[in-house]
Amino acid sequence: MSTLEAPLLARWLSGVGIMAHLLLASMFIGTITFAVVAEYRYMRTRDEDWRLLARTFAVIATIFLGVGAAFGTLVEFGLVVLWSNFVTLIGSGLVLPFYFELYAFLMEVVLVPIYVFTWGRFRNGWYHWLIGLVAALGALYSAFNILAVMAAMSMRPPGLEIVELPKSIGQVIQYAAVFTSPSGVLNMFWSGAEIFIFHGILAALILSWSAIVGVTIYSQRRSPKPYKLKALRTMLPALTALIAVEGLVIGHYQGELVVQFDPLKLSAIEGMFWSGFKVDPLLSLLAYGDTAHGFWGYFSWPASIRPPSFLPAFYLGFMVAGGVLLGAWSLGLTLYYYDLHKVKGFGWIKGIERLLVGGGPYALVLLAALASIGGAVTAEVGRQPFVLVKAVPSTTGPPEITGIPVGLGGLYNPTLTLTPWLAALIFAVELVMPALAIYMVYLYLNRRVVE
Repeated sequence: MSTLEAPLLARWLSGVGIMAHLLLASMFIGTITFAVVAEYRYMRTRDEDWRLLARTFAVIATIFLGVGAAFGTLVEFGLVVLWSNFVTLIGSGLVLPFYFELYAFLMEVVLVPIYVFTWGRFRNGWYHWLIGLVAALGALYSAFNILAVMAAMSMRPPGLEIVELPKSIGQVIQYAAVFTSPSGVLNMFWSGAEIFIFHGILAALILSWSAIVGVTIYSQRRSPKPYKLKALRTMLPALTALIAVEGLVIGHYQGELVVQFDPLKLSAIEGMFWSGFKVDPLLSLLAYGDTAHGFWGYFSWPASIRPPSFLPAFYLGFMVAGGVLLGAWSLGLTLYYYDLHKVKGFGWIKGIERLLVGGGPYALVLLAALASIGGAVTAEVGRQPFVLVKAVPSTTGPPEITGIPVGLGGLYNPTLTLTPWLAALIFAVELVMPALAIYMVYLYLNRRVVE
């Protein structure tokens, strides 16, 4: 017998740990990517400012990689201990992305230190840049594979079947997931998963580059330097473009996936708090291009499988509203740092300079964090209380939502005793590790030597 919901304390432990790890991973992806971009600009222009930026961000990327790799071990240990059945799902059906991710991780941990310690060692500098490029691609490919697994948790890949074992193994393992054919394992990367994946990768770049830009603006206002201005003039247009693509293109396709494959999550995040089938003209226009389509309301499903009713605050309030404000702020800063406030017709930018630029460092970081948290909560909590979610059409009512429950008899380890004191200790580690990485970056940027 299984229970749908896992203990709240266990869910908080995993949620905080995964969010902290995502922060470290996002910062690594963003910093190593910018290091490669900066070195490319140096190789093309021979401008020493770009070389300084490339070397600086390569070291920062190494810090985030080192702390993130160690912290990732803790998170993986937590997955095994708290959610024992997840290991079975990996071995029986979800193994391919993890297998590929192993090689992507090796690319990172081998090539990033080589990239950092071989500046000026190559007669042809393009060879050094190529090492950095492959390391950055390894980081992106690592994210690609992990996000493929996260996509499967929310949208069961085609051909993947859930098998309930006739007898549990060690009172822990109750379910397995297998593909109906050996080639079906490639469906881990089906088109729906790819949309989810690229949505996540862009979100990581937006979060990290927003933080980098925010810190750079703060530093530039305190101590103006030409290389900081060059960094801002490169990153701000790219950040604005990424936010636009994320919200207007990839986000739209991601929304279509939710409409098609998870109507219960759709009703929860959109705040469709009614029972039965009802036409929603605005949502119908956004999803189908007309105003005639109807949707099943949140209360059409049993209370035991409904996601939390607070999801609209995270989806509409944090992710959507936060993302729109972040894009608008980034666009305004782009116009400002390209001196458009000095051009006739753009004088209004000068009028809001104190708010735009003075508040920019804080607004970019805060809005990017809120949008990221909103997106993560929407994706992960929105599929509760199941993983490997699948909606089965019904002729007599709303689609039946199936999957593996996260509670006892499902993913959660029933032999585990999680005390508040143990949880508090784990929470402390989960919060200290990212703080440690940020402090190490601070020490490096201030050129302090710690014996």
